[in-house]
Amino acid sequence: MRTYFFLLLLSTVVSFGLTRWLARIATARGWMRSENGDSTGVPRLGGISVFATALIMMLLLILWDNQVAERVMAELPLALGLAGAAGAVFAMGLYDDLRGAKPWQKLLVQCAAAAGLYIVGFRVEVLTNPFTQGQVHLGWMSLPLTLLWLVAISNAFNLIDGLDGLAAGVGLFATVTLFLLAMLQAKSFVTAITVALAGALFGFLPHNFNPARIYLGDSGSLTIGIVLAALAIDSSQKGPVLLTVAIPLMIFGLPLLDVSVTTARRFLSGQPLFRRDEEHLHHRLQKIGMTPRASVLLLYGLAALFALASLLLVNYRGATAPLIALLCGIVAWIVVRQMQYAEFAELDSHVRTEWRSQRHVLRNQILLRKAEEELHVAASVEEAWSVARRIIEALEFSSAACELEGRSALRWAAGTEEAAAAQSWTLTIPLAHEGRHIGTLRLTRPMHYRPLLFRVSPLLQFFANEFAGRVAPLLGGEAGKSISNAAGAR
Repeated sequence: MRTYFFLLLLSTVVSFGLTRWLARIATARGWMRSENGDSTGVPRLGGISVFATALIMMLLLILWDNQVAERVMAELPLALGLAGAAGAVFAMGLYDDLRGAKPWQKLLVQCAAAAGLYIVGFRVEVLTNPFTQGQVHLGWMSLPLTLLWLVAISNAFNLIDGLDGLAAGVGLFATVTLFLLAMLQAKSFVTAITVALAGALFGFLPHNFNPARIYLGDSGSLTIGIVLAALAIDSSQKGPVLLTVAIPLMIFGLPLLDVSVTTARRFLSGQPLFRRDEEHLHHRLQKIGMTPRASVLLLYGLAALFALASLLLVNYRGATAPLIALLCGIVAWIVVRQMQYAEFAELDSHVRTEWRSQRHVLRNQILLRKAEEELHVAASVEEAWSVARRIIEALEFSSAACELEGRSALRWAAGTEEAAAAQSWTLTIPLAHEGRHIGTLRLTRPMHYRPLLFRVSPLLQFFANEFAGRVAPLLGGEAGKSISNAAGAR
């Protein structure tokens, strides 16, 4: 334990000093590039100090002659693979921070790094149900799920890096959580790396918290994300007891929540899923009136809640696990609702309206079916119109006029002065039978009436097919009677 404490202390001091020096020299020499590509503002090179500090600490630990170093050396292939993958992502992120890289270039490097991690042994091979403790062996699905996990978490950390201190602080919460899990499982390899990374982030944060003197940049956020994602795989898949799939998800609960919310709202609004915008969780908190510092502290609290839940899931399983997951879900739902996203407000309104109206819609559909049966036995145009009129009234139209060839129009009105004086819209339905036009039906409904509680398509089919199909032969019968009466009169 003394080794870890010394490693944490040394890492914090080195990171603090290195970050301070880097911020000064980057500002003095103009090594800055903002999101829109100009060279003004705050340097985005904080990833250098975090990555360099963690790497130096691990090298020093390996050179240290003690039991912790020996246990880490036993995992040397994993350590080298992780360092190589992290180095590749770091290099691409640094290039983006200085010159700018295209999204597909960053994604390509991330996928290559993730594939390398899979090859050296960071693999999602088994999923454990948090409720039943049953296991699912993934087989060939292991590779795509591993790549998806590593790339998704890496990008999730990059997406939340939008406020001073946010990504680094959330990364620190996740790192400490993984450290505690590794300690519980006696995994020296993961423990040592998380201690070194925690110290690097802790030393970096004083320079990154609002007002920031240096930003983490893509070199920091992408690298932190993929390293933590790989360590989560190692902790959950290779310990003495396989951890449930819910625990890694909880550890990265805040970044994954932001990604989920972003994906959902862009899907609902029909926007491209990968377009950059300013509607992430941290942006919305400021738009509803919170200061940047208050926004970050609130999101720290949410990250701490997810971290605590992941630790509780280690000890409390079975019937307790669903309750823990439910409580976290409720808190996350409340937070998202308070952010007043237009997409979710509209979805909520739509669902509520549909829930209330579906019973009425079903009732009206039943009325249409019964009316079809009554039309089949109608003996005259007047009887058919009587059936149609009941449907028109039930569907809350204010008036109707049915103009049939060869006879006077059939009319109906609700009879209220309010309906007669109101602004209205009209639905015109042509009536035809066997290709022959027999008339027109016009239905009128005031604009201020409640929303339609019926589906328009079945209504059109009822009048255009059933009503017209029944009225046409009845009109023919009336015409025949008229001819017979005229002949008899002669």
